[in-house]
Amino acid sequence: MAEPRDKNFVRGIAGLAVGLILALLGALWAHFTGADEVNNVGREIYTAFPRGWVWVLIGQLVSLGGVLLMLGGAALGFLYDKTMTWARASIGAFLFTSLMMILYGVIPNEWLTYAQSVWEWTDQKVWIRVPSGLIGGNELNISANAFKDIVSGTYVLVITVAIGAAMIAYQRRDEIRANREKKALVEDVSVYGRPLRKVGR
Repeated sequence: MAEPRDKNFVRGIAGLAVGLILALLGALWAHFTGADEVNNVGREIYTAFPRGWVWVLIGQLVSLGGVLLMLGGAALGFLYDKTMTWARASIGAFLFTSLMMILYGVIPNEWLTYAQSVWEWTDQKVWIRVPSGLIGGNELNISANAFKDIVSGTYVLVITVAIGAAMIAYQRRDEIRANREKKALVEDVSVYGRPLRKVGR
């Protein structure tokens, strides 16, 4: 049974608010931890913040989580279990497009930035050397750059399959809900086919 819409709306607004706070805090943390340690005249700045890519990455992940929470909160508060109208369809299209831009644009871009610029995963860094005797005297090496591309390709494949599965599940949500309610109404029966009931004393 669907929960009252006002509860979904309140939860959605709460998700939006918490997500906004997390997104801002994460972005600020990433900014200050990724800033130069000295300014143009050589004075140290933002000394209270640690430096390094690890701290920047933590801030970016927190900010990303906040943005995803905002999108989820907006979907729950304004779209979930509500009659679809043109206005709600527009909101849904905006939320979906934003999510796709994050999943297929922002995240892969940040991955490539870290792998290429920060960690310097290039063809010169060979991680695995396959013995030539195993492959007919040929040379086969797997470099850090190849591993970076393997991760990128696997990520896109997994995300695409997950999005398709989520869409199918959402389209069948009424059918799934009805089946669950139907199973809950089925009474347990004895080996003789009679319904089992608890008798109070």
